[in-house]
Amino acid sequence: MNVLYDYSIFQLQRYGGISRYFYEMISCLSMKNEINVNLFEGFHINEYEFQKNKENFGRYRGYKTFPFPGSGYLFDTLNRIWFNHVYDDFSNLNIFHPTYYRGDLSRFKKSPVVLTVHDMIHELYSDQYSKNDPEMKYKKLSINSADAIICVSMNTKEDLLKFYDFPEENIWVVYHGSSLNRSMLLDPGRIVNEDIMKKPYFLYVGKRDGYKNFLMLLDVYATRFADDFHLVCFGGGKFNETELGILNKLKLSSKVIQVDGSDEFLASLYKYAFCLIYPSLYEGFGIPPLEAMSLGCPVIASKTSSIPEVVRGGGILFDPFSKDDLIRSIDSLMNPNIRSHWISKGFEQEKKFSWNRTTNETLNVYESIIS
Repeated sequence: MNVLYDYSIFQLQRYGGISRYFYEMISCLSMKNEINVNLFEGFHINEYEFQKNKENFGRYRGYKTFPFPGSGYLFDTLNRIWFNHVYDDFSNLNIFHPTYYRGDLSRFKKSPVVLTVHDMIHELYSDQYSKNDPEMKYKKLSINSADAIICVSMNTKEDLLKFYDFPEENIWVVYHGSSLNRSMLLDPGRIVNEDIMKKPYFLYVGKRDGYKNFLMLLDVYATRFADDFHLVCFGGGKFNETELGILNKLKLSSKVIQVDGSDEFLASLYKYAFCLIYPSLYEGFGIPPLEAMSLGCPVIASKTSSIPEVVRGGGILFDPFSKDDLIRSIDSLMNPNIRSHWISKGFEQEKKFSWNRTTNETLNVYESIIS
């Protein structure tokens, strides 16, 4: 079986949930004898290094680049031209699986097209996006051009069916795995930001805008927990002017800490955190709770969208519209026995997810389509 993956996400993301998903899955698939994996990474900024194992690919094309003014448009144009030649050269292609949404996907009909749909955020929170957002346009065109769709959760599948007239029999649900593990852990003394370890801390991971509901968490933290805990925010970019203004007004600038770093750093933050708090109103899957559970970090997460599918029985689920419910959830972990209970339950739940499972179920999708 010949499968081709393109450059779409790798020219957009250095790191990120979608590029991580494709990196893990493509890497695992490339080790299997029954599939010939071909990857056109093109001119990319991806930090997940396929090049180390490119001998496992039937064909690999890719050059690491660095962003500069105008580079996005330039490399997208070059990638389109180059990829068209690579695609047209295939005489025995069985599956084309683009790594993100494309406006020209209808052109690539030499073989069945499999599309992974990660969420329905644009459709459900359209007020937070421009009406002319090209990503939304490309998403619609891609869904309408796909022969089969992989959704990353049952909730995403249900949402997709609400917004698109796509045959349900051609939709599969395949969950993610976690890429972090205990072998990555750093000694507490090697965590570079000394302020983090001065107090117990709550951990928040990811973007903080809009539906992520970060300001609600910040309000709860300022009201009840700022004297005894730090709040560490990993990823999501530096605090913007609005966030800095709020932190200054609440006198939290020295207590709420934004950091970025390696997988080892993030794994260590999970391990030593008092808990992960994940207040998002909507997620297509939600990898941070899974990562936290795998590293013995108690999880407090919203009981909305796909999150209960991931956390189910392995963490505390709360109403993300209720500050009192979040306060009660955090307070419950002050009891060491209850906290230990949720750590144990988290380990049990995270065992249900793995990239090997993702890979095997994706391969089953491919085989079902071409059989």
